[in-house]
Amino acid sequence: MRTGLKDDVVYSFFDPEIGVLRDMIALITPDHVGMFREAYGGILKLVFRLTDTDRSAIHTLLQFYDPGLRCFVFPDYLLGPLMEDYADILGIQIRDQVPFYATKEEPDIVEISRALYLSPEVTKGGLKEKGKLPGFHLSFLEAKAKEHADLGDWKAVCALIAAGIYGIILFPNQKSFVDINAIRLFVQRNPIPTLVGDVYYSVHNRNEKRRGGLIRCCAQLLYKWFMGYLPSRGAFVFLDHTVNWATKLMGLRAKDIAWTHNGMAGRDFIYSCGSFPNVPLIGVQGCINYNPVLLRRQMGFAVEGPPLGREIQESFYFPIEGNQAKLIQVSGSWRNIQRKGKVPFGKVNSRSFPPFDD
Repeated sequence: MRTGLKDDVVYSFFDPEIGVLRDMIALITPDHVGMFREAYGGILKLVFRLTDTDRSAIHTLLQFYDPGLRCFVFPDYLLGPLMEDYADILGIQIRDQVPFYATKEEPDIVEISRALYLSPEVTKGGLKEKGKLPGFHLSFLEAKAKEHADLGDWKAVCALIAAGIYGIILFPNQKSFVDINAIRLFVQRNPIPTLVGDVYYSVHNRNEKRRGGLIRCCAQLLYKWFMGYLPSRGAFVFLDHTVNWATKLMGLRAKDIAWTHNGMAGRDFIYSCGSFPNVPLIGVQGCINYNPVLLRRQMGFAVEGPPLGREIQESFYFPIEGNQAKLIQVSGSWRNIQRKGKVPFGKVNSRSFPPFDD
């Protein structure tokens, strides 16, 4: 069992310019907020900047990452983002389909124009290149959103705002630029597997040799996910603000964690795909597997004993670039999704088990 933190590693996070996005969001009248939410889920709630305290919380969380188990290991419990967690936060369904993966194919102008409610000519004219990738400058999306707001075309306004959030908040890459990967994810409307893939791949990547650096994922979503499991009452809440996050977290035990805060206790969750004993994740930068069997308690299920070794084995971890054959094999496993979920809390002894050493 891990008894303390390793030497502190320094991580950084994207710090997006959100002023333009907020101006765009202000275009939506109260009568059309529901339209936006119905079409694109709860992504508006992610348009905020992390405070120094927020960053400190995530930075401390990352010190607990265990590359072997592919989750965060605390003295008395395990935590890790589940796809179902992210889907619940954003109100976006996980579709039964092959997830997005980055390709070098030419953008499909007609498909993108339909998703943005723009003409193919305007769409093609707006595509520029930055950082060796095509995409849209945020200023272009803002200008078009204002034009369509004046025309009362609220579907187009909502779509342009959502595309901006995808590129600046959910899948950030270049400052004030919505690259083609974010656009394709917006068009596909199945962002959850990629959002979770980005977390695990980037955290794992930056933990190689404990080197630290930029975590290439949606930090706002990771923060909201983590805060959801922390106690909202009791001594933890009233700790003096001068107490650092490491001390706060080391003082928590399994009984303190808000295991069923997401209201999904007892529901099935994606357990494995294809022939893999765990779940293959495809992020924008790379592929990695994660181990939902270790995180059953987050879905309200009792941990009855240690998992089988094959269920937590390292199936793969590789970058997208130069590994297209592997990528196609991994993505194909999503054609056969297995869901599991049995023995909810209260049916058997729901005590927690310590992290596994082997």
